[in-house]
Amino acid sequence: MRKFQPDALDIKIIELLEENCSLGYREVADKLNKNIWNVRDRIIHLKEKGVIRACRADINYAEMGMGCRAMISLNVAAENIDRFISFIKSNNMFKRLIITTGVRRFHIEAVGKECNDIRLYAMKNFPDFKVEDVEFEVILDRPV
Repeated sequence: MRKFQPDALDIKIIELLEENCSLGYREVADKLNKNIWNVRDRIIHLKEKGVIRACRADINYAEMGMGCRAMISLNVAAENIDRFISFIKSNNMFKRLIITTGVRRFHIEAVGKECNDIRLYAMKNFPDFKVEDVEFEVILDRPV
């Protein structure tokens, strides 16, 4: 099966939605000077192809009294990976999970009122999953 190849209009639509995913069909069409039905069909097609998977709000947690954003990098014992991922997904403190290659494969973005709250929660719950090589870093900024 051939991979989906977006054309120039698809790319422009994607770029607009990356900047502001709450734009409606009409707003996207107006910004691109295109027909609303053409834009609607393209967005539906991008969703069906799995190119657009979701629309997420960019939350300023500091405005909500959440004074700490942290990145926790670690490894998890192979037999516990699925259980660990389910645990992370089910907890509102954890906002993003990224799995990479390298020394530490799991990277978790966490948000809390105080950095120590996040650290203590991780220290209490992560041993159940045989985590190792843990690194805790405070996120100072996320410019992109």
